[in-house]
Amino acid sequence: MTDHPDYWNRLYEEQGRPGWDMDGATPLVRDMLDLALPLGLRPGSDLVVPGCGYGHDAVELDARGFAVTGLDFAPLAIQGAMKRYGDRVAWSQADWFSTQLGPWDAIFDHTCFVAMDPARRPAYVDACAHHLRPGGLWMAVVFHDVNGRPGPPHAVSMSEMRLLAEARFEILHLAHATNSHPRRLGREFLLVARRRQD
Repeated sequence: MTDHPDYWNRLYEEQGRPGWDMDGATPLVRDMLDLALPLGLRPGSDLVVPGCGYGHDAVELDARGFAVTGLDFAPLAIQGAMKRYGDRVAWSQADWFSTQLGPWDAIFDHTCFVAMDPARRPAYVDACAHHLRPGGLWMAVVFHDVNGRPGPPHAVSMSEMRLLAEARFEILHLAHATNSHPRRLGREFLLVARRRQD
């Protein structure tokens, strides 16, 4: 069900501002860039935000000098992003599992991975690798604790995340987040991984 845009559209219709929306960018944008810039990411790089929702993180990354695409497959998410931010970034309504996306220099994945059905995780990792240029970075904010609630989001342990990512990526950083939004404090970890050369 969660792999169809109608599921997410219904949440946008019913809630207006869904529970995951923080009405602003995650404070982890800065933390991720502090990790990624020494690894070769540069302002001006092409960067995509999958599952961008209303686009807060995408716009923050644009303000920091990146060429950003905000991508979501729920039409109401993209419409909401455009209503809030106009054409400040390139908005795209598309399915992350499409083979016709990218390539980009980096992915900023703010809990999109954990919004997917766990059965699709290996395919999601493959899609990340496919959408990146060789050597591109996957930066991901991931829940390891969802307070016992049924997903989405679906928690994943760091050890499982390591196994999944290592199939296509070299892991450069994997550790608990220390600067999360107050509603998420102590429940997230950060991954920075480089796409392996084919």
